[in-house]
Amino acid sequence: MKLTNRKIVNDSNFLGGLIHKQLPVKISYAISKNISKIERELEIYNKERQKLLDKYCVKDEEGKNLIDENNQLKIADEHIDNWNKDLNELLDIEVDIDIYKFNESDLLNSNCEMTASELMLIDYMIEE
Repeated sequence: MKLTNRKIVNDSNFLGGLIHKQLPVKISYAISKNISKIERELEIYNKERQKLLDKYCVKDEEGKNLIDENNQLKIADEHIDNWNKDLNELLDIEVDIDIYKFNESDLLNSNCEMTASELMLIDYMIEE
């Protein structure tokens, strides 16, 4: 299944929270397996993002990326447009992940409680 880096980055923190929910074994296994695959892709994304940060960040006297008063890495003003362009390009890259799916009936026949936002988060893992 093709997912963008943007979806992986945006969903990764919330997916991690699902691991702690009491879910039926099949569902818990599928989600855990998928999180593991997504984390591998996230590592690659983070390495590439770091390259962009190293390229566009303001450096301190020691050549390290400068952190501003808001505890954020400071992008040089003259590089903001290129930073945004390159970061969006990186976020829009589609990666192919072999998603492990579970049946909708496994979810419907269980007594697990999931919010609508949690279901939307994992909709691509559910087979009808």
